[in-house]
Amino acid sequence: MLNMKTRSLLCGLFALQLAGAASAALITESWAVGSAIPEGNPVGVAFSQALSGQPAGPISSVAVDLNISGGYNGGLFAYLIWQGANGNTAMEVLLNQVGTSAANPLGYSDTGFNVTLSDAGTANLHSYQNSGPSFNSSGQLLGTWQPDSANTLNGTFGGLTANGTWTLYLADLMGGGGTSTLESWGLDIGVATSPVPEGGTGYCAWLALPLVLGAHAWRGRKTLRWVRACA
Repeated sequence: MLNMKTRSLLCGLFALQLAGAASAALITESWAVGSAIPEGNPVGVAFSQALSGQPAGPISSVAVDLNISGGYNGGLFAYLIWQGANGNTAMEVLLNQVGTSAANPLGYSDTGFNVTLSDAGTANLHSYQNSGPSFNSSGQLLGTWQPDSANTLNGTFGGLTANGTWTLYLADLMGGGGTSTLESWGLDIGVATSPVPEGGTGYCAWLALPLVLGAHAWRGRKTLRWVRACA
């Protein structure tokens, strides 16, 4: 059995280990839209949402939820823009006429998306038909996919603040495939609220912890092991 002093020392070491972990917040926002995307019109439409009062720490991750019904997936182009209060901007392409290639200039003919775009997706959205896609009864693509871009969402928005104006731009670059409708969209933003550099805060302490040698040996010997604990 460990005595009270030994227990206190162990608890202190555990607390120091916990002190080195950064805490994080997840901001989840979604917006119902129900707006048609004009066919064959590169001007497109934009939907902006301002976030304020959010945790001020740097962004650690971003995921985008898209619910688009109808239309022709291979004709859609979309990107996400963030603009901060100081006027700085960052942009990430989300859709870039999925499925288009030299062999298939019209892209995929599926009708709609109900997806999450995230760096954690199993494959790039541009070639989703090569990765065992699943669809709902309305023909919308389902699942979590990487954005249709050469860049990553976290690489584009990481280190920025969630506060600012987030704008989703959508255009249907092909006519004749039916009208796509943005039903809703949303953001899942991870924010580091107590960033701690790798390796801890730099605070270290030497703790004397008993070296447990077994019940009989412990009674006869007061052996201590000195442990350097850093937070």
